[in-house]
Amino acid sequence: SAGARPCSPKYFGRDAMVCVCSAAYCDALDPVVLPAPGAFARYESSKAGKRLERSEGTFQRSPPRPDLVLTLDTTQRFQRVKGFGGSITDAAAINILSLPAAAQEHLLRSYF
Repeated sequence: SAGARPCSPKYFGRDAMVCVCSAAYCDALDPVVLPAPGAFARYESSKAGKRLERSEGTFQRSPPRPDLVLTLDTTQRFQRVKGFGGSITDAAAINILSLPAAAQEHLLRSYF
C-alpha cells in the first residue's frame, strides 16, 4: 500500500469542503491496523477540515472523573457489518469517463 496521503482541500462557500482527487494526486488512508490491547484508534472528520484523521489512545484504569463510568463489554455484539456498498449511476459514469485515465483510476480505487 502507498500509505496515508492527506486531503487536498477545496472549499465551497463557508461550510463545504471536499478532498480533491486528480490524475496527479489523491488522498488515501493507511491500511487499518488493530490497536494493541488496552488501546483504541479513533477516526475523526470535522467541519474544520479533518477527514478520517486517525489518532490513538489508551483506556485508563480509573476515570479522571469519579462520576464517569464507561463499561466496555466486548462479548456483547449489537450488529455485524458485512461491508459497505455503493452504486454508480449512468450520470456519474459519464462524468467519470470524462476524467483523464489516471484520475479515473484514483477515483475508482478510492471508492471501492
